[in-house]
Amino acid sequence: MMKPKMPIDGSKPLPRVLLISLSRESSFFGDLYGELLTGIRRAKATMQEAKSPEAAIHVLRTNPAPVIIIITDQALTLKEHAHVWNAILTSVRQGSTAVITGSFSSFARPSDLKPFFSKAGLPWEAGTYMRTTVALNPEAPGTDLARHLPLKYSQKALFLKNVAPSESWYMTNADSVLESHVFAPQSANTPGESPIVLGRVGEGRLGYVGDVNGEDSTQVVVVAMCGLLV
Repeated sequence: MMKPKMPIDGSKPLPRVLLISLSRESSFFGDLYGELLTGIRRAKATMQEAKSPEAAIHVLRTNPAPVIIIITDQALTLKEHAHVWNAILTSVRQGSTAVITGSFSSFARPSDLKPFFSKAGLPWEAGTYMRTTVALNPEAPGTDLARHLPLKYSQKALFLKNVAPSESWYMTNADSVLESHVFAPQSANTPGESPIVLGRVGEGRLGYVGDVNGEDSTQVVVVAMCGLLV
């Protein structure tokens, strides 16, 4: 992958961010993830949004390709958009970072996740759906980045299973309980599952954020995953 072009003044290249929003559910992304968009602007990244498969393919094939790709909905799990997903994975294997967030975990069919992630060579699949408090696994993001992330917080999320500890940014522990207004508290400790993951795919990285409500802490984490903390 070619490096981003240098600005005219010779300063550090501005990261190119592409939002891919192919479903009508993506219209809520700005409402849920306003802090994330603010973080992108604060990092002075150049941001584009593709709302059609054709637009997404066009931007992905530009030179240089986007360094950061944010997938805001579940549309890429559908067969008619498989070619867009393949193009994203090509970009990731060449060094881009793609993060799946927004309404993806709310609307994607759990049975679609295993074949979806298998295209990236990852064994991830749908796990538990629940609200609980998860704790930061500092070894996954690295100790330097972990200092800027929430140590723990509550989120309602679709977890992924078959996730390696090195890929799991947040995990349940012995203190995690099912947080519900209906059911009595019970252990929610699910080893091998995580609601926020980032794994290697070729020369790049693929992230998944299962939080369905766009918690403020989650938005900080996504900005960090994208390498845009300033």
